[in-house]
Amino acid sequence: MGKLLYFLEERVPQQLRELVIQYIEADNHEYRMCFYSDTPAEIAIKLNWCDAVLFAPGRYLSTELMEAAKHVKLMQLWSSGYDKFNLHDARRLAIPVANNGGANAISVAEHTIMLMLAAARRLPESHMRATRGMWAGNSHGMDMVMLHGKKLGLIGMGNIGRQVARRAAAFEMQTFYSDPCRLSADIERELNSTWSSMHELLPKVDFLSLHLHLNASTKGIIGEKELDLLKKNCVLVNVSRSQLVDLKSLEVRLLDGSVLAAGFDVYEKEPTTGYESYLSLPNVVATPHTAGSTRDTYRASLSNCMSNIARVLRGEPPKWIVS
Repeated sequence: MGKLLYFLEERVPQQLRELVIQYIEADNHEYRMCFYSDTPAEIAIKLNWCDAVLFAPGRYLSTELMEAAKHVKLMQLWSSGYDKFNLHDARRLAIPVANNGGANAISVAEHTIMLMLAAARRLPESHMRATRGMWAGNSHGMDMVMLHGKKLGLIGMGNIGRQVARRAAAFEMQTFYSDPCRLSADIERELNSTWSSMHELLPKVDFLSLHLHLNASTKGIIGEKELDLLKKNCVLVNVSRSQLVDLKSLEVRLLDGSVLAAGFDVYEKEPTTGYESYLSLPNVVATPHTAGSTRDTYRASLSNCMSNIARVLRGEPPKWIVS
């Protein structure tokens, strides 16, 4: 149908690369692969060649490289997040950039619930004690809590936030949410969710989960002031972007016990370095940015991405534009 450039990182495993190529070939595209480790000159030549680009994953391209792609009909991200992408130059050059249309929302919501449970039950420490026979000295659950009947605070009530609320309802949790766009009364009743300002929400919830895009207005949204407002023994989960939270202040509170536990899937530097001190704490659970990464999610994301690319190459307007 067209000339498609498949942009990826060297660390993407072969099995996943083959899955992406299956979807590309099924639509009869002529395609080339491009790695972020290629030289700028090599990348520019490939960008100049293609009609559309599939970024899996999406990363920053320089102004010079965006100039080489100013004829491109669509830059398609297979993720929902786009904060690392060069939207400034995409807008300036009128290059459409789209995300995956929420294809990973359910996977991220499931992962959020998993981190809430794992952090609340200190799963890494429990696993270590069981596999090493180190039962002596464990707390017998005195530093663990249930989800049942607890209050959940959601900062951000978009597609993912709503999916988390639906699953939290199965634990009979009461959800409070803060979002500039308030849901309708019918949806609030369906989700057992109550709108609240963020600063009213923080002192009353037992679990806090973040579901926001990172931008100038959300960076550092959970800072020292907000952490001081948190209810004692709250569990914090972040599957959105690391820069939403003041990690140094959070680490202090994880150490002194004012924050009971935390679960993370996102980090300031990815891949992580192995020297992030807060990640070694016994009341922290961490996963390597895999909340939206399952075989099911990849298929759903690729289906959305390829259908959107096909629309554009047929001369139709793209869906899910973020630029």
